[in-house]
Amino acid sequence: MKRIVRSTILAIALAIMATLTAGCVSAESRVSVYSEVDKPVVLAGGGERVVIKVGLKGLTMPVMPERIPMNLAIVLDRSGSMRQDDKIGNAKLGAIEIVERLSPDDILSLVVYSDRPHVILPARRVKDKAAIIEIISGVYAGGSTALYGGVAYGADQVRKNMSWEYINRIILLSDGLANVGPSSTEALADLGSMLEAEGITVTTIGVGLDYNEDLMTSLAANSGGNAYFASTGRELPAIFAEEIGEAMTLTARDIRIRIDCPEGVRPVGVIGRHGEVSGRTMTVEVGKLYGKNEKFALFEIEVAGKEAGESLEIARVDVEYADPLTNEKRSDRQSVSVAFDRSEEVVLEQENTEVTKQAVLTRASDAKREAVALADKGDVGGAAAVMKKNALELEKAAERCDNDDELLEEAKECEEISTDIESNTGFTKYQRKRVVNDAFTQSTQQGYVSEEDKDKDEDNK
Repeated sequence: MKRIVRSTILAIALAIMATLTAGCVSAESRVSVYSEVDKPVVLAGGGERVVIKVGLKGLTMPVMPERIPMNLAIVLDRSGSMRQDDKIGNAKLGAIEIVERLSPDDILSLVVYSDRPHVILPARRVKDKAAIIEIISGVYAGGSTALYGGVAYGADQVRKNMSWEYINRIILLSDGLANVGPSSTEALADLGSMLEAEGITVTTIGVGLDYNEDLMTSLAANSGGNAYFASTGRELPAIFAEEIGEAMTLTARDIRIRIDCPEGVRPVGVIGRHGEVSGRTMTVEVGKLYGKNEKFALFEIEVAGKEAGESLEIARVDVEYADPLTNEKRSDRQSVSVAFDRSEEVVLEQENTEVTKQAVLTRASDAKREAVALADKGDVGGAAAVMKKNALELEKAAERCDNDDELLEEAKECEEISTDIESNTGFTKYQRKRVVNDAFTQSTQQGYVSEEDKDKDEDNK
């Protein structure tokens, strides 16, 4: 008993040491940086795997500084299918909601596309809202879907006023397959990467059941934007409002997280996000942080065995980002260590279940992507098996995390998806879109996910 108590005290002391610099914030900063591990105490002897969570949180400010002005292009699909479910009407309501929230210092442009793109509102400051709303109200639906051209035209409008002093963003809405101009997922992903390199973020909104979720999600992911799935047009005003509201609270951009592992520690990989592993270094680009939200990256490492009572520095963490108000580069450096004990009871007792939970949920997003890829290849049994295995992993994790409701709910959903895949011999249109979007939002910590119609029977859609 005394040994366990001593080990517990040691573990707590080391956890404090590991986080002494976590959450350190300068007087001017609106961001808190932290690092923590799922296993502050590791079993002595053989090698053990540990998950390191490195993140940033936006802080509540006593007095919020003047917000950064927007340089925004709204790109609306007005192809013929947008007439259905009054999607064009709700899209216009969403665009008008954005106009109402903008100020005279903001810059707005509006591009519509069908057979080809048209700039119906060239980039201008939002001084005459009534005139802009009148232009939006006059948009009508009809024609094909020149999606690539619409984004390209929107980017051209944003480029006219490109500056770090603005939030440079495109909001793209589409309800159909791109059938005019470049239309592959790879082409739109490359376009997203090019725009991200220029400092332009693209947020995508797919509405209905006929758009290409892979294309839209890849465009958003490669440009550092959000991706939304609206099963009906009714959701569009709320999504537009959420997106513009988030964009107005930008607190950090160009976020880059790097961890360097010393001797005795082997980098395994990044969980959920695209990252680079080079030697003993792992690096992830996280993008932007908004408001009081949280963005993080999960790194898995393997530590060599140590004797009970010893400690080991497992990583040196380096977080860099730019302050959007001043463009000043900021950095935060931290060290992460673990203790070793021969008692499995102590190891479990000291487990950081919140990090465990985030790692399991993020791995669930990887499993969803794997299931979609298998189903697309015709391996329905393999896709169902992946989701069933994922459900079991989530249930096991929930037990370790005091029967966490979120983990149990995710396990239930994965089990239901597995059953549905088998009974439908694959994903339904609705289910595939929901799964792809959920995987994206889970791994990128997107704040808002539309819930309307989520629990309805897909066959009735």
